Amino acid sequence: MLPVQLKRIATVIAAGRLEEAFDGLVATPQREHREGQRLTDVLIDQLVCRAQQHLAQQRYGDARADCDKAQMLAGRTEQVADLAEQINRMQSEQHSRDVTEQDSSQAAKIQAQLGHFTLGQNLLPTGPSHSRLAAEIERKRHLAVDAATRIERAMDSDDWSTAIAILQSLDADVRRHHLVAEKLNAMIPQIAQRVVGDLENGRLDRAAACLREALQLAPTDARLDELRTSLNRCITALERIGQGKYTDADHQLALVGQVVGPTRWISETRQTLAELSRHAANVRSGPLGLLDGSLSLTTSAPHTPQAPKKVSDTCFGAWVLRVDGLGAVLLLDADRISVGSSSRSQRYDLPLQTEGPSAALFIRRAGDDYFAESEAEFGVNDQPTKRRLLANGDSIGFGRRGRLKFRKPVPASGSAVLQLSGAGLAKREIRCAALMADSLLFSPRGGHFSISVCERPIVVFRAADGYAIKYAGSGGDVHQLEADRSVLLGETRFTLNQIHLS
Repeated sequence: MLPVQLKRIATVIAAGRLEEAFDGLVATPQREHREGQRLTDVLIDQLVCRAQQHLAQQRYGDARADCDKAQMLAGRTEQVADLAEQINRMQSEQHSRDVTEQDSSQAAKIQAQLGHFTLGQNLLPTGPSHSRLAAEIERKRHLAVDAATRIERAMDSDDWSTAIAILQSLDADVRRHHLVAEKLNAMIPQIAQRVVGDLENGRLDRAAACLREALQLAPTDARLDELRTSLNRCITALERIGQGKYTDADHQLALVGQVVGPTRWISETRQTLAELSRHAANVRSGPLGLLDGSLSLTTSAPHTPQAPKKVSDTCFGAWVLRVDGLGAVLLLDADRISVGSSSRSQRYDLPLQTEGPSAALFIRRAGDDYFAESEAEFGVNDQPTKRRLLANGDSIGFGRRGRLKFRKPVPASGSAVLQLSGAGLAKREIRCAALMADSLLFSPRGGHFSISVCERPIVVFRAADGYAIKYAGSGGDVHQLEADRSVLLGETRFTLNQIHLS
């Protein structure tokens, strides 16, 4: 008579519940019965058959589980061994396909980042797991083609501002697409030629604005960098004229002339500088030159000449420019400003409300470059240092909570901006300081400060007796900024106040 347990296992096998049948055969001692052996053989065949079905559907884990059960029941029989070998081989082949697919997908991503969208599409494997990346690559390819068409249309109509704006709106990978790159490569020489034309005609304001936008598109272009240097030399020449160093100013303009060629305004300006230098030499060779500073008409202690007062000297009070829609901007025009803790007795240009080292931190301007330096270690981008050449976007740490973000958003200008975060000044409404080398540009975008309601770019610059303001570009009225009096340009009000920071 067939044991009841074996009858139950036979019923379970017939119903296809192979796991339950396996558990029953492993657990029952009646497996050694002749009928138990027959049921074992039937179950092994069923497990092998189901494992083959799993393999056909690429369900390798399920196939491996059925193979392991069959091996526990039958041992290493030829049938089970062949199944295990088949599973291993198919899993190895699938792994190789997965690795190849991952490599192809990564290669497609790299090519897409380089702007080679068609090549990226060709490298990308097919299948639903890559459909999202394929759609993104196709979208960017269409975007590049459309952008190239619109740029060419703008160039044909001589609308360079629109062409540059289109390029600036594109992501870096789209800008690298060969169609867009071809338009950019065609634009740069023409833009450079326009800048040269403006320099030749004396339109330095227009040349600077055009060059500023071009440098954002091609910051490493050698010709544009040469023109940037020439414009900076013009700025330096103007500063030297203000200092009465006419020979130095003439030297700077001579170097500009070597780049842009002979121009009328450079020639005339150099002639004027030569006359000024000659007149100054005549004055120094006359009676005034006899007073070389060695004579003293008093019996008291010799008077030590004092350096002229600069508006950044906090001992006389600091100058703050309040701008509608922007807030308060601290104006610092010294070549070297100091940063320290307000809790100490020393005076600093930027006294931060934080515990800091006894040694001050100095921000020093040298030409177009800025250096941060101190006798004590401080952090730049969380890296300890005692001296660092600053780059646009650098974060400078001072003390426990002081953080200054350095910005130099206008390459053609020597001025920079320090944004305060964490510990600030005692006057909490001041969250940024302008390091004025020459001027500050206020515009909807692309300036030192962005003002959305600003209809036209506005320039605040250093004048002989303080600060002045005007619309950017040649001509136009110049307004002197006087203490506690507002100047309204368009819808934007500018007010200059003198305050004490401590």
